Amino acid sequence: MQGSSGFVTMPLSLIDSPIMSTHHRLPDTRAYPEGLVKGELLANATQMVYGRDAEHRAPAARWVEQNIRAMLARHHYTALSVALSMAPDMPVYRALWQSLAKVLEAENEAECQWLALPVIVVAGSNQDLTLPDTVPIAAINQVLAQQAGADVLPQVTWLPQLLNAADLGHIKADAWFAAKQNPEAAAALAAEIHATPLHIPAGQSVQVFYALGYGPQAVQPLLRQALGEAALPLMQVWQNHLATPGATLFTNPLPPLAPLAAIHEGSALRLRMASDVFATNALRAIRLQSPRAGVVIAAQEGGRLLFGFNATDSAFETVAQVFAWPLSPLDDIDSVVQNFIDLLAECQVDHIRLLHEALPEQAELPGYAQALNLPGHNPLFADTH
Repeated sequence: MQGSSGFVTMPLSLIDSPIMSTHHRLPDTRAYPEGLVKGELLANATQMVYGRDAEHRAPAARWVEQNIRAMLARHHYTALSVALSMAPDMPVYRALWQSLAKVLEAENEAECQWLALPVIVVAGSNQDLTLPDTVPIAAINQVLAQQAGADVLPQVTWLPQLLNAADLGHIKADAWFAAKQNPEAAAALAAEIHATPLHIPAGQSVQVFYALGYGPQAVQPLLRQALGEAALPLMQVWQNHLATPGATLFTNPLPPLAPLAAIHEGSALRLRMASDVFATNALRAIRLQSPRAGVVIAAQEGGRLLFGFNATDSAFETVAQVFAWPLSPLDDIDSVVQNFIDLLAECQVDHIRLLHEALPEQAELPGYAQALNLPGHNPLFADTH
């Protein structure tokens, strides 16, 4: 789709057929502690991932969940925070994070299930604007009415205002745990949440907002359920609801998710759509000056991936346009790179150079012509280092 502001993007929740499925294995430059695993929580999380078999992994998983539950009940979870910060790699971090997410879900009929519906907004405007911050509850329920488990939707209490990422991220784990215990506790947390205005800066931006609600445990079948035929109607609901004079908006909603998953997946899709917008703009600008565009992909020390755009020929090169992807602890590097390569293939970019060695933290990404002299390969045609 192309808006009047000139940028092009697509509803990525509708694009799930990758052109390639190879693993590109860029170096993981996130900071991980060195040395042996320390602490029972981290040791058991490591056993969850690397235990010899299910007989060893399952007891470790139960131990981790039980201890996280006890920590949150006491409002004292320093050991969990330390374990997350000291995780030796992404799989162990993910095991701890998934255990926490599981503990925060409703575990019986007396408890409440919180859910968040992320919506990514790609905006273009000539001036700073504020979007409507209400939630179109009736329209959302109507669109989701055909989903499995939707009969419980009338029992969901939606908060009246949309939240931005900071609003949702400020809620701590023990607060989520306390707020799931019963409807009264859920209502108490809802009353404490104060949404901030949904500001859109001048120019182009990609942001994520959340509709937040809670209901009975029976709402869980709706979580993570693919939107399917509901995707386009839900997109239209948000498109109409957020329409603001002076702004060109494109909305891309995700299905309802538990809050921790919504925060992670909403942030990941926001970055992915931001890279989409950046790439289409950069390629358009390059193709006005050069017959061929070249793209360089590299890892950089400090936990970033860099995607640089320039002409393939040094005679046409200008200042490289570089999109930096800050890696979250849960990001799968292969998936991030694969999605980007799929986008480049859709944009008919054949000249791609994936560098094998990580760049120093302050180093500039080399242009395409220079990158050809460095260890690397074109992932469209080779998958060997």
